Amino acid sequence: MWGFERGEAARVVAHSAVIAALCAVVVTPAVAQPKPAGPPPTTTAPAAQPPQPPAAKKPGEPSEADVCYGVTGADAPTKVAACTEVIDKGLVRGGALALAYLHRGLSVSGPDTDKRSKADFRTAIRMYNDAIMAQPLNPHLYMQRGVVHQTIGEADRAIIDYSDAIRLAPRETLPLINRGVVLYLRKDNNEGAIADFNAALKINPKEISAWTNRGIVYRRKGDLNQAIADFTTAIKLLPEKIAPVSFSQVHDTITSQLDRSPQQEANRIALQAAFAYLQRGLAWYDKSDYDKAISDFSESIRLNPRDPAPYVGRGASYMYKNDAKQGIADFSESIKLKPGQAFAHMQRGIAYHRIGDSDRALDDYTIAHDLTPKDPGPLVNRGILYYTKKGKFEEAVGDFDQALKLNPKEINALINRGVTWRQRNDPDRAIVDFNEAVRLGLQTANILKLTQKDKDGKRDPATAQIADQVANAYYQRGMALIDKQEYEAAVKDFESALEINEKEPRAFLGRGAAYLKMDKAQEAVVDLDHAIQLAPGMAFAFFERGAAYHRIDDYDHAIEDYTSSIAIDPKEPLAYINRGMAQIFKNRLDAAIADFDTALLISPDDINALIQRGFAYGLKKDYPRALAGINDALRLSPGNPTALYYRAQVLVLRGDVARAIEDYSQALRVDVKNPRIYASRANLYSSMGEYDNAIEDLNNAIRLRPRDANLYLNRGIAFFNKGELAKALADYDATLKLDPKMSPALNNRCLTRTVMGASLDEALADCNEVLRLVPNDPYAHDNIGLIYLKQKQYDKAIAEYDASLKVDPQRARALYGRGLAKSLKGEEPAGIADMSAASGIQPSISNEFARYGVN
Repeated sequence: MWGFERGEAARVVAHSAVIAALCAVVVTPAVAQPKPAGPPPTTTAPAAQPPQPPAAKKPGEPSEADVCYGVTGADAPTKVAACTEVIDKGLVRGGALALAYLHRGLSVSGPDTDKRSKADFRTAIRMYNDAIMAQPLNPHLYMQRGVVHQTIGEADRAIIDYSDAIRLAPRETLPLINRGVVLYLRKDNNEGAIADFNAALKINPKEISAWTNRGIVYRRKGDLNQAIADFTTAIKLLPEKIAPVSFSQVHDTITSQLDRSPQQEANRIALQAAFAYLQRGLAWYDKSDYDKAISDFSESIRLNPRDPAPYVGRGASYMYKNDAKQGIADFSESIKLKPGQAFAHMQRGIAYHRIGDSDRALDDYTIAHDLTPKDPGPLVNRGILYYTKKGKFEEAVGDFDQALKLNPKEINALINRGVTWRQRNDPDRAIVDFNEAVRLGLQTANILKLTQKDKDGKRDPATAQIADQVANAYYQRGMALIDKQEYEAAVKDFESALEINEKEPRAFLGRGAAYLKMDKAQEAVVDLDHAIQLAPGMAFAFFERGAAYHRIDDYDHAIEDYTSSIAIDPKEPLAYINRGMAQIFKNRLDAAIADFDTALLISPDDINALIQRGFAYGLKKDYPRALAGINDALRLSPGNPTALYYRAQVLVLRGDVARAIEDYSQALRVDVKNPRIYASRANLYSSMGEYDNAIEDLNNAIRLRPRDANLYLNRGIAFFNKGELAKALADYDATLKLDPKMSPALNNRCLTRTVMGASLDEALADCNEVLRLVPNDPYAHDNIGLIYLKQKQYDKAIAEYDASLKVDPQRARALYGRGLAKSLKGEEPAGIADMSAASGIQPSISNEFARYGVN
C-alpha cells in the first residue's frame, strides 16, 4: 500500500477496548454493610485462640477490624494482616468474623492466591450457614452470605440469598439493589435488574445506589440519555458540598459499626458521590461528550483520589480530545494507584500509539498481554502497532494468529489480519479473513437484526458492536477488491456496509474511490462529498477522500484534502506522509521533505516517513542523505521490503544498477507477492537490455495483478524490443481491453502494426485515436510519419514529422524520419542535414529506423 492506509481498523479496536476496560473496572455491586448478628452462633470455623480483649488503642486510632473491612483505605497487604489478626485473636464473632474472612479473601495476593482466597470465602460461607441455622429469620445474614456468593461468582445462590432477605425484610432496599446488581452483572437480565431497582425506589425514592445502578443498566442497554438522567438524580440527592474521602479515619472498635461515626458517614457519602460521578462520566464518554466526561471524572477523582477507575476514564477522554499526553499522565496515575491493571496498560499503550511512541506502546501492550494472557485484546492492538508503526508484518500476523487461537471468533483480529495481508500486497488472503469476519458476524446476528433499530433509531449495545464489526469487514473487503481492481464487487461490499449503517462515512469514501477507478466521476464526487458531510470536522474523512484522489493520481485534490485533515488533527503523522508523497508527484520536493520532517517530529521512528524522505532526497540527487534515511528505517525494521524497494529506486537514480537489482531481489524474498517490486525490477532489466528477465518479472506481476493494464503495456514493450512483435501486439491488445483510452498502448500498437507492415490502416486508426485523446501527441505524429514513409507518401510523412517537431524541436526520431522522407523524395541535402542533426542527438537513431524496416 506504500503509505496510503491510515489503519482505521486500529482506531476502532482501540476505542472499543477503552470502553470495555472501563466497564469492567467500574461496574461494582452495592456491598452490604456489616451488621451485628445477635448472640454468636456455633461455628465450625477454626478458632486459633480463645477470644482475647483487643490491645489498648490510643484515642482516635482505628481498630484492626476497621482496617480489615477497608474503612481506613489501607492497601491490600495491610488489610490481609489486619484481617488475619482479627481472625487469629478472635477479636470479633459471628457475622462480623465471617466478614473478616470475606475481606481477607478479597485482599490476598501472591503465591497460591486463588487457593487461599477460596478457602477464606468457603469459611465465610460455612460461618454464615451456621449463623443462619441459629437465626433463620435474620435478613442481614442472608444479605452477607449473598455478598460472599456473589463475590465468588455463584450468582444463582446469591440471588436466592438476596430473595430470602427481601422476603424477610420487604421494606429494606439493599437486598433489592444487590439482587438487581447480580441480575445485570451475572445473569445479563437487564429488565429484571431494572424491576428490582424500581422496587427499591418505590420504597425509598431517595435511595442513591438504586438510581446509580439503574443508570448503569440503562447505559448497558444503550439508553444513554436515561442513564445520564438517573446518575444526575443520584447526584442531586447528595449534599451540595461533599468533602473527599478521609484516609485517616477515627474509629472505635467494631461494636461501633451499628451506629456509624460522623467521619464514616461522610466517607460513605463521598464514596457514593464518587461512584455516581464516575458512572455519569462514562455515559458522557459513550456519547463522545468528552468535556462533560472529564468534568465528572475529575469530580470523582477529587472525592476519592485513590480510585484508579476515574483516572482511566479521564485519560481516555483526554486521548479522544487529542490530548494524549494528559491521557498518559492519567493512565500512569491509575497504574501507580493499582499496579498490575491490564486495562490501564492497554489504554496507555493506545495513547502512546497515537503520539507515535511505538516502543512504549509496545511495552504496555506486552505488559497487558502478560497480565491477561487469555485476553486477545492486547494481542490485537500489539499486532496493529507492528504493522502500522513498525512495519513488522510477520510479528503482526503472529499476534493476530495467537489472538484467534485464544478466540476463533475474535472478529477484530480477523479484520486486522486481513488489513495486514493487504499491506503485504496479498488481497486474496485478506479477503479470506474478511469473508470469515462477515460470516461470524452474520452468524451471531443476521443482517435483518443488524439493520433493525428501535423507535429511537438505536440498537442494543451488543448488536451495535457486531454491526460495526460486520460493516467494517464489508468495508475492508471492498478495499481489498479495489486492490484487485474488481470495482463492481467492491461497490457491492460498500453498499452492504451502508445497509448496516447508512451514516458510515468510510463506506461512502470507499464507494467513491471505486467509482473514481470506474471513471464514474460524477457518482464518485457525490459519495466523497457526502462522506465529508457525515463526518464534519473529522480529520479521517478528509484523509480518506485525499487517499481516494491520490489513487487516481489527482494530486492537487489529494493535497488539498490532506491539508484539511492536518488542520483538524495536526498530530497525525500519516497525513503529513501522504501529503509529502503527493508533493513528490507534483515535483515539490522541498515541500515533501518538510512534510516528512514534521511527521518525524511527531513520530521519530516512523519508518514510512524515513523511507519517503529518503526517496525525496534521492530525487534531489542528494544520495548520501537519501540512503542514510532509508538505512535508518532498515535498522528499525530489518529486511523491510518497502525500505528495500525505495533504496533500490535511489540506487537506480544514482546509477548503481547491480545494487539496485540486489535490493529489489531481497525485497521480493520477503514480500514475494508484491507486483510493484516485480514491475520496477522488470523496468530496470529492460533498461539494461535483459528482456527475458524483464518478461519473467512482468509475468509474475501480471499473475498477481491480472487487471493492471500497465503491466501488459510494459511486457509488450519488452517483447517489442526483443523482436517478438506478435507477442507485443497481443499484450497491447490486452492493455487496451482493460483500458481502451490508454494512449501509450495505442501508440505502441500503432508502431508495432506499422513495423509488421500487415495492418497499416489499423495502425493509422490507432494513432488517430491517440490524437483525438491527446491532441498534438508527438509519438502519434512520429508513428503516422512512419506509416506514410512505408506507404511512400513522403509529403504526408514530412507534415507529420513537422507537427512532432513543433512540439519538440529536438526530437531525434522526428528529425531523422523527416530527413529520410526528404531524401527519398529527392531533397537529399536537406534530408542529410535533418538526419545528421538527429544522429547528433541520438547516435543510434539510424539503427532504430533500420529495425522499423525503413532506411
